[in-house]
Amino acid sequence: MNEDIALSTCAFPPSGSQELGIIYGVSCFSSNFFRDTAATVRNLTVGGELEGYTSMISKGVEVSEQRLRDEARKLGADGVFGVRIATPQVAGGAAEVIMYGTAYRYLASKNAPSQ
Repeated sequence: MNEDIALSTCAFPPSGSQELGIIYGVSCFSSNFFRDTAATVRNLTVGGELEGYTSMISKGVEVSEQRLRDEARKLGADGVFGVRIATPQVAGGAAEVIMYGTAYRYLASKNAPSQ
């Protein structure tokens, strides 16, 4: 089983590999009432970065990436190509992060990159 799963935004799989199917990692985080209230006040008064939401989405990306890698490992994949991230609009203090792509496995060890 591979410990490191390569992720790539390339549109095509590496040569000498077999596509295993589309996989995804999803996470959904919510902030708390006090953070939402502070963010709303800041947004309406002084503007600037809403650090609570930035942190929430960053954590969502991190968790979704780990889940994508876990799904690839379950398939015995060497990597995932065509990786995309979707973050639907933060609504009601919640943020969803979806990371998806196509898992692949090298057909023969001679095609696998040297480590």
